[in-house]
Amino acid sequence: MNFGGSGIMMETFKYIRSELPTGKTILELGSGDVSTQRLSEHYKMISIEDKEEWLSKYKSDYIHAPLVDGWYSLQVLEKAMPMEYDMILVDGPTGEGNRGGFLKHLNLFRRDVVIVLDDTNRLPERQLAWAVAEKLNREVTLHETFAVVGLRRYR
Repeated sequence: MNFGGSGIMMETFKYIRSELPTGKTILELGSGDVSTQRLSEHYKMISIEDKEEWLSKYKSDYIHAPLVDGWYSLQVLEKAMPMEYDMILVDGPTGEGNRGGFLKHLNLFRRDVVIVLDDTNRLPERQLAWAVAEKLNREVTLHETFAVVGLRRYR
């Protein structure tokens, strides 16, 4: 699969490879031909996915969470959310401006890991990155098509 299009860009992949040691675990919101397939060659993947046709497509532990009111089913997430992972990759649900549920439900996710948000070349996703960083009192680093909410705190 080629990088880009509806998948993560090569720069996002390179960033993750440079920052996260091989063998660690990534919790990804939204799975895909590029992110899940390419990253699973190096990491244990846990993929929260709303579309049935994507389930078990690649080497990942899939959590099927249908969309409810535009975001992943809270009922499913509250029961199935893993406790151990080393990075979060926010690349779903699909579509511009559909990821606000991540901010609204940050309490479901670990707060001690780096968060990579894809598609921040789009204004709603860039605003989400800033809002997540502000809520967690962390720095955000914007790249061309993705953002990183790091573990360093503002002073």
